[in-house]
Amino acid sequence: MNNILLSIIAFFFLIGAIDYIEGDKLKLSTYFQDGIQAMGSLAISMVGILSLTPFLTQVLTKFLIPIAQKLYLDASIFPASLIAIDMGGFNLSSELALSNSMGNFSGILMSSILGCTISFTLPLAVGLVREELMEIVFKGILCGIITMPVGLFVGGIMLKVQVYTLIYNLLPVILLSIILTLGIIFRPRKLIIIFKYLGKMIMFISIIGLIIQGVYSISGIKLLNNIMPIEEVITIVGRIALFLGGAYVMLEVIKRSLSKPLNRISKLFNINLNSIAAIIGSLASAIVIFSNFDKLDDRGKVICTAFSVGGAYVFGGQMGYVSSVAPKVLSIYIFIKLLCGILAVLFALIYLKYEQKYKK
Repeated sequence: MNNILLSIIAFFFLIGAIDYIEGDKLKLSTYFQDGIQAMGSLAISMVGILSLTPFLTQVLTKFLIPIAQKLYLDASIFPASLIAIDMGGFNLSSELALSNSMGNFSGILMSSILGCTISFTLPLAVGLVREELMEIVFKGILCGIITMPVGLFVGGIMLKVQVYTLIYNLLPVILLSIILTLGIIFRPRKLIIIFKYLGKMIMFISIIGLIIQGVYSISGIKLLNNIMPIEEVITIVGRIALFLGGAYVMLEVIKRSLSKPLNRISKLFNINLNSIAAIIGSLASAIVIFSNFDKLDDRGKVICTAFSVGGAYVFGGQMGYVSSVAPKVLSIYIFIKLLCGILAVLFALIYLKYEQKYKK
């Protein structure tokens, strides 16, 4: 499935490139060009974070393992909560887990949802979305995180984690979910402000990482030993830009060819056609949502971002990674990711209805 999806996107990348050469006869080359040109804004937000990933992983592991031991928690949940599955989350969680089932639970499910949101999706959004729209991003992220424990609990049961062990290790996530739920109901403005500061902190860390990587790459002076090689970092960012070159073209073709059924769905959820197309595209990567954020309506922005917490990447690179490291749990991974995405959308719809009444 992963190879099929990526092959389809590669096909549209080729179509966009040919149309660019032919002088925009199909009116698709603009989308191809926009995707490639996204590399600049991506680099600002992601090069630093990616560069610091080995160092941050080392530091966090050193401090969090003793805390886990004192609280009798499975230490695997900590890296899984902070690091994406394919950025070291799975490897670290597997090493720290007290059982194989907890290793799969933390390293595959939690890391692909919460860890990915913290270490990849948020920095991505900070880099691609205009600052004045970040408040809407945080609303969607909150909706996704609040509903996440339900999906993770179902996933833990499917992975045959003992119920007591599962509930106890989910307590930090459940507590976070309860706090966020109360916050979004009673103190929405303050909660959004806190998340804004979180976004600024991520951007600050990213710029520090960019400085460290830039100084070393240009002058050879190493300000920090444990950083990701520049070749790997640029490869990741470059691949994302190339992916966008094909994904943008694909989304435009989907909108043109499936306009009638997509219009019916957009009317059902009261969001525009671009929002529906963005959700479809996010099944491969959340990049599609945030790089098209200006084209989504306000409801669509919240709903798409909420879906991105759990449902994004389900058929993209993450699925390819899971199929290579733990093929036996691939079906569970797909089901839980989609479940979390759907639950997040449902909660977002409820929240938007509540917010509308609250404003009145």
